[in-house]
Amino acid sequence: MNVQTFDSIIVWAILGLGFFTYYQLVFFIIRAKSGLYEADHKAWQETIEICVGALPLLGLLGTIIGLLDAFTAMSVGGNSSGLTQGIASALWTTQLGLAITVPGWLLLSYYKKLQAREELRYAQ
Repeated sequence: MNVQTFDSIIVWAILGLGFFTYYQLVFFIIRAKSGLYEADHKAWQETIEICVGALPLLGLLGTIIGLLDAFTAMSVGGNSSGLTQGIASALWTTQLGLAITVPGWLLLSYYKKLQAREELRYAQ
């Protein structure tokens, strides 16, 4: 992997949204595990779900942009480096979006389980 793979705004959007999502998930998981769960944390659950769901969509957007670059390079003709760069960019954003999403879904599922357990404890 070289530095050129980080020159896309889509890659930075995926990384930024992923960082924000993981930060929130880890924060709420730590609070729930330490007994500092509050009912207003549930309000964040929908926002976190939307953020996790947006990650693969950002990867798909990067795929479309990379493929458009590849087709533009094909239509212009000339060297094949533009074509391979476009395809590499398309694959990279897809991979990044999915690689960040899957652990996010797992953490979100774990947080929902903790949240349900805490709500049952407070209901009694």
